[in-house]
Amino acid sequence: MRNREAARYARWSAAAAGLIALAVVAVYGERAFREGRARRSAPKSVPITVEQQSSEFSFSKEEGNHKLFTIRASQATQYKEQNRAVLDDVWITIYGRTGSRNDNIHTHECSYDPETGAVRCEGEVQIDIESAASEGQPASPGKSLEVKTSNLSFDRNTGEASTSAGVEFRFPAGQGRGLGISYNSTKGVVRIERDVTFEMLPSQQTGGVRVTASGRSLEIRRDDRSVILAGPAIVREGSRQIAADKISVELDTNYHARQVIAEGHPQIHSEDQQGKIRVTADRLEAFLSEQGWIERVLADGNMTGIRQTAGGTDHFSAGRVEFTMVPSRNVIDEMAARGAVTAQLHRGSDSHILKTDAMRVKFAVSQDQISKGKPNPESIEHQGVESVETLAPATIASRSDREATTLDANRFVAEIGANGQLKKLLGHSGVEVRRVVGNGAPQIVSAREMTAEFDRHGQWEYVEVTGNVRFQQVDRQATAAHASMARPADTITLDGAPVLSDSMSRTTAAHVTIHEGSGEIRAAGDVVSSYLPASQRDAVGLGSGAAHVSADVLSGWLNSGQVTYVGHARLWQGEAVLDSDQIEILRDDKKMNASGHVVAVFPQASGPLAALPRARPNRGRPVGGLPRRL
Repeated sequence: MRNREAARYARWSAAAAGLIALAVVAVYGERAFREGRARRSAPKSVPITVEQQSSEFSFSKEEGNHKLFTIRASQATQYKEQNRAVLDDVWITIYGRTGSRNDNIHTHECSYDPETGAVRCEGEVQIDIESAASEGQPASPGKSLEVKTSNLSFDRNTGEASTSAGVEFRFPAGQGRGLGISYNSTKGVVRIERDVTFEMLPSQQTGGVRVTASGRSLEIRRDDRSVILAGPAIVREGSRQIAADKISVELDTNYHARQVIAEGHPQIHSEDQQGKIRVTADRLEAFLSEQGWIERVLADGNMTGIRQTAGGTDHFSAGRVEFTMVPSRNVIDEMAARGAVTAQLHRGSDSHILKTDAMRVKFAVSQDQISKGKPNPESIEHQGVESVETLAPATIASRSDREATTLDANRFVAEIGANGQLKKLLGHSGVEVRRVVGNGAPQIVSAREMTAEFDRHGQWEYVEVTGNVRFQQVDRQATAAHASMARPADTITLDGAPVLSDSMSRTTAAHVTIHEGSGEIRAAGDVVSSYLPASQRDAVGLGSGAAHVSADVLSGWLNSGQVTYVGHARLWQGEAVLDSDQIEILRDDKKMNASGHVVAVFPQASGPLAALPRARPNRGRPVGGLPRRL
């Protein structure tokens, strides 16, 4: 009995001891839990190296009553014996001298030296230039120049930020990269130090073509509203390229490009199916609309242009050239050139040179349809010259294997065909044409006005001159009010009291036609010829003084001494008179024939006149009248 009670007592004592132990553990566990929770909710312990921590940091620099910039951080930690602080979640906001800016520099952590004011941010840094964001807030996408870099230093005393690390930047129209950046917050100047490249996104203004640029450095002057790409600076748009020592972009009040300036040996290169073009000048300027379209381009100082095609090479030079563009299309509408303007066209052995002090060129746009393997063909625009007008006295010199021609006038107007060949040439006021065929004597034609028409190959077909027309070749001359030359018919026509003369004769008529190849001449309407007094070569020697012949029609050959007067023909010399239906004079052979109702009075004749047989035309050396060729 006693043994059983003793066993029960032992078991109860063990259970009670267990309960007491659990109670003790629970009490101490609850106390440990409360102490742990208290430790967690208490402020962190400050490391022994830390002197001070603050939950916020802010520093501003002011000039007078105006704030230049503010440095803010969500936390600042000051270290002992190092004289530096670590700033977390750092924002540097720059307002500029006028308060018109709100640029931001943002990074996660920077070190700060309170004595020198130096801030160094070793991690990734983002800079938003010209941001419209509020202080401490990120910039709105697409409204600023966004720059990403690292290892940036900022001096609170000067307001300058810089790094030599790589730089990536993005702007509304494109993106780029470079090495090193400096930012002067006081002057509002951002400079990417070297190896700059960037690209513009394709747009309607660039014809859907991507634009790329590269340069030694890039400088953005926010207050001056300008961007400068230092050279060698190169901008490429498809097959077109401009290179210069410096390319500057001036911005309007909305920071849209309004003017682009290329200085320091600027050059433009272009290549397409039509050929290669190279343009140089002392200075190139482009003026843009608010929408980004080029309105006009100016090439100033020693402008030269070279165009190479399958057909030949063209050269152009002037002191100053201005291109006006078609509105809302980057194609040329008109070109105006001034100052020692020279245009040279070379096609094989043929060459054409225009010289003047001022000229204007009108351009046209043609469209070619190409399929490129697509069901709907695309339209490709090509530019060509529509017309050329000189605004000052000009000279046009043309040369080929067969002949050389020089034209002078106070003003020329040329119409160009769709194939690029000269279609019509007008000469106004004081026109002079000087032409040399082979080894022949120069032929000179002058008039008040000239019109020349050309075939599809650029060869002249028809030339008309009016107003005090004069022809001259050696001693042979012709005058008229109007003259025309037709190449297909190989003829020259004179109207308006034409006069033909040489050292031995003079002929007037109402109308004259000359066949240049054969030298055949035909004159009609009150024809009168005068032969100078008797000489050894005269064919007429019926009396004293000059001999005169009149008729309705004259026909013959300029390159022989044979002419025939038909219809009411009359010859008189001194008191000698001869009337007949027809009078034929063979001047080189010193012969004369008269036929049909001949009536003659020769009171001073020294002997009888013998009838002479009609001579065959002699195609020998030219005599009398007009030049052989005009």
